[in-house]
Amino acid sequence: MLDLSNILKDRIAQSNTLKERVANQNKNLHSELHYWADTISKAFGEHKKFGMYLGIIKRIGVSDAKRIFAEIKDSNCKSPAKLFVWKTKKQPSLVLPVEPIEPTTTQEKLL
Repeated sequence: MLDLSNILKDRIAQSNTLKERVANQNKNLHSELHYWADTISKAFGEHKKFGMYLGIIKRIGVSDAKRIFAEIKDSNCKSPAKLFVWKTKKQPSLVLPVEPIEPTTTQEKLL
């Protein structure tokens, strides 16, 4: 049978490792948005641009940010930060050229 003191020592050791893990976590990460902004900025070596990544993730959503981040991690690009920003920027809507309208009689009178 196990001695009670050995059981207590094991429990205390487990609780100490848990306290160390909790102490090592960043206490400024309040939400999933903050977590992913921190993860992405650290992965790209731009921790000072945390706010930029936070704004991008707020605009596009966490699921899209995770998807794009996974794509970039799998690729072997030279500047992953630039690629991330490019993939997340707003794309302008496609403007089709308008065919010229032939003048009507009222338009001809105005000219």
